[in-house]
Amino acid sequence: MPGNLVIRLKGMGDIIHLIPALRVLRHNFPSEDFFFLCQKPFGQIVPSSLKINLIEVGKKPSTLETLRLIKFIRSKRFDRLFDFFGNPRTAIISLFSAIPWRAGFDYRVRKYAYHTVFRPPDSNKYLPELFREFLEFFKIEGPVKSPELQIEESAMLKASDFFLGKKTGKPLLGVNPHATYPSKAWPIKHFENFIRLWHDNTGERTIVFWGPGEQPAAQRLIESLSPALAFTHPPLALRELAAFISKLDVFLTTDSGPMNLAWAMGIPTVALFGPTTRRAVSPRGPNHLVLFHPNLSCLECHKEVCKDGRCMSEISPHWVLQRMTEKFPQWFSPK
Repeated sequence: MPGNLVIRLKGMGDIIHLIPALRVLRHNFPSEDFFFLCQKPFGQIVPSSLKINLIEVGKKPSTLETLRLIKFIRSKRFDRLFDFFGNPRTAIISLFSAIPWRAGFDYRVRKYAYHTVFRPPDSNKYLPELFREFLEFFKIEGPVKSPELQIEESAMLKASDFFLGKKTGKPLLGVNPHATYPSKAWPIKHFENFIRLWHDNTGERTIVFWGPGEQPAAQRLIESLSPALAFTHPPLALRELAAFISKLDVFLTTDSGPMNLAWAMGIPTVALFGPTTRRAVSPRGPNHLVLFHPNLSCLECHKEVCKDGRCMSEISPHWVLQRMTEKFPQWFSPK
């Protein structure tokens, strides 16, 4: 039976934005096998209804691991390869995959790893639209819809049990105070002050979210407040994280995987942006709020470390609350 390999070796948000394209591929090739090469553990969020097999690798696989991966891919004898990433590692994997039809992006010397390439007019375009254009270039067409994540009942039950008695009828805020690199981070003191402001204005506690390696930072934030203001959750698998986020009324975060997860779950999301490209990944839709420094010209610089850092540090908690009050007035009725 013909088989296809899809590649997107990046984080959670990228895979969430790729799901509409995976649906288009499944619609066009309903009876064919699909394998998806992605970073562990983010393949868990691909809906099981798409019937896509996962090949998950670590964030930085060794040379030996990469060689073993290529050997495995060659053994599957795929007919088509779609590389939605096109970085040096995925180009090398594609080149040595022995797959007879390989499609990728027209990126510098990497384009020679593919039989046919797509040169995007705008590489910073909104990711679902970019992926749609990629497929349409190869005559594979279909509508770009929302990701429509599917969370199993056990994860939803765990979330329901956890929040039992914690939801009081007031708006429940979740925050993600973490970032993958320093320049994207909102100062932790700003999160602390915002949680205080939120409680002063709504009377509700805030739940602080965390992922692998982030629990100590989350706990320090909570300890700087009090149990009356903030609490957190137990360790969560990725699908459980989605289920817990689905119980919120609003989610405050920087540009991150959980930001995209909240958006995909339909939870009103307040996203703080600085050095990254807003139009490529920011939450779309009337229920979301994208905030950024109003006066700096250096935004979207893509620096991972910045000595200045004003694009994030000068986004004040009071201003964020003001914008949220304007966006969601129903949560801030007079006391």
